[in-house]
Amino acid sequence: MKFLQNVPNGERLLRFLLGAAMVIGALLSLKPSLLAYGIEATGGVLLLTSLIGFCPMCALAGRKPCRTCKQGTNSPG
Repeated sequence: MKFLQNVPNGERLLRFLLGAAMVIGALLSLKPSLLAYGIEATGGVLLLTSLIGFCPMCALAGRKPCRTCKQGTNSPG
């Protein structure tokens, strides 16, 4: 299955930085809890969407493929 990028490069960088901070912060927390696991999962999703360049939730919300992104297609896997 092929996906067009719908996340611009600037937003991809922000998603990567925020996702990495969330995962690292949750892993370094002194007391693992359900909240920490939720933060890790959310950070992981942000990291994944930043690396792929496609966000399924943005596509469901109606975001069109961006013109400033590379016009190639990405296929996970």
